[in-house]
Amino acid sequence: MNDSNDKYGNLLFLVRSHSFSLILFTAGLAWTVMYIRSVMASTETADLSQPTEMLFAGLALMISGVLAMPAVLDRVPQNAYRILLGVGVVGASYFFMAATTSVLDEEQFQKDQARINAMTIQRLTDIRDAELAYREVKGEFTNSFDTLLAFINEPLVPLNFSIGSFHDTLPEAQSYEEGFVIKRSDVPGIAAEFGWTEQALMDSITSDAVSYKVRDTLYTSFFAENFADEKRIDKKLPPVHLDSLTFSPTSGERFSIDTTYVEQSGLRVSAIKVQDPTPFGRPNVKKDTLKFGSLVEAHTDGNWRQ
Repeated sequence: MNDSNDKYGNLLFLVRSHSFSLILFTAGLAWTVMYIRSVMASTETADLSQPTEMLFAGLALMISGVLAMPAVLDRVPQNAYRILLGVGVVGASYFFMAATTSVLDEEQFQKDQARINAMTIQRLTDIRDAELAYREVKGEFTNSFDTLLAFINEPLVPLNFSIGSFHDTLPEAQSYEEGFVIKRSDVPGIAAEFGWTEQALMDSITSDAVSYKVRDTLYTSFFAENFADEKRIDKKLPPVHLDSLTFSPTSGERFSIDTTYVEQSGLRVSAIKVQDPTPFGRPNVKKDTLKFGSLVEAHTDGNWRQ
């Protein structure tokens, strides 16, 4: 019974005497393994998910754990042991704080990158929409942002204006023959003949209370139909500021724009490519350039998730 108690006491003493070194060594091993796994999971184009300081902190903790073992303590002079252990613990603490700071910096970088990329993508998307409208009106893309901005504000976009419906008693052909199909600009004069207000006549035409119908093609601006504040609010999109639309939010440099003609199904069609000349990213690290379009194919796809 006494032998059993002695063995248990010796085991308990052994565990207690090595507990501090085991804690340090286990913590250091865990950090080192985490770093090694991040290296193995990384690619040539992707950054390491764990900072290098984590490796140094893990190694420092493992060394401190070894130095804290009673077997080492018995063989190393007391003063030297304290110095070595102190250096190991201080070093591990330093690298731990450095690793923590690095992780926090990485999290902030990811947030900034997501924010800047979202702004860049939105601007490129708005430019693409304006270029597509420009091509619809002009027949080709433009490689001049100044020309595009002028187009955005000019009333060049056709808008079909139709009020009032045809019916069996007064079909479309008869309505045209009898002069009941009018343009929007005719409404004020006809309203004056009736002694009505312009709005009263428009309301009567809308409700088919009179024989008149309005069929016209009005022209509005791309800005009014797409970039006006109320339009953006309806689409749950951020407001458009034309003075910054064509500039990279990263550096303030203007987006690069190029146009050409390519062959598609035997036809010569206009093609365009617009990209951010200064993409957001770390210095001396290859960055992903956000862009849309191509100069070798007739498409306006962006290289981000559509």
